[in-house]
Amino acid sequence: EDPWHPAWMLDIVERLTLLILYAWLVARLAASMAEGGRLFNGVVLISEGLVIVFLMARRSTPNVSRDPADWILAIAVTCGPLLVSPSDRPPLIDPARAGCLWLVGTLLQISAKLALGRSFGCIPAHRGLKRGGPYHFVRHPMYAGYLLSHVAFLLMNPTLGNLAIYAVCDALQIPRLLREERLLDRDPAYREYSGEVPWRVIPGVF
Repeated sequence: EDPWHPAWMLDIVERLTLLILYAWLVARLAASMAEGGRLFNGVVLISEGLVIVFLMARRSTPNVSRDPADWILAIAVTCGPLLVSPSDRPPLIDPARAGCLWLVGTLLQISAKLALGRSFGCIPAHRGLKRGGPYHFVRHPMYAGYLLSHVAFLLMNPTLGNLAIYAVCDALQIPRLLREERLLDRDPAYREYSGEVPWRVIPGVF
């Protein structure tokens, strides 16, 4: 592997950017909880931390998109959620219910990430086709898990800023996954898989 290959350099930039933003999120949430903030907010560190762990351990590949639009979308939807902030406003839901919602979303993310293993990535790339686990039911189960976790945190921290961040990030997931599939569709095996699993994120809906 050539360490100066453009794909490897882009890979390093992506990992460092997310690592820095995650460290900033940890600092903000830790400071909030130290001042008596909601302990529930600490769960977002687990959700987003899983992204960092799998990102650092993933397999590098030269078969990664170099389309600037793909990078902008991927960076926006991956880094955006790291910008949310804790709130002192009354939550819109009981913490126990929010915790259950977050748990379902996180378990879905974990199962999807475990199915991907070292093939996990943020920028569209072909790191091998996976059909096991939740990928047997939808083609992008990780995005469904993110959505549930985002809703749980937002219900506990209902601010316009958090709403705007999640609304933009989750809306951008649609063009992101469509562009990702455009790259994957070059593989006949993926086209066959798409025919077997017609739903992208939510069975019966999309």
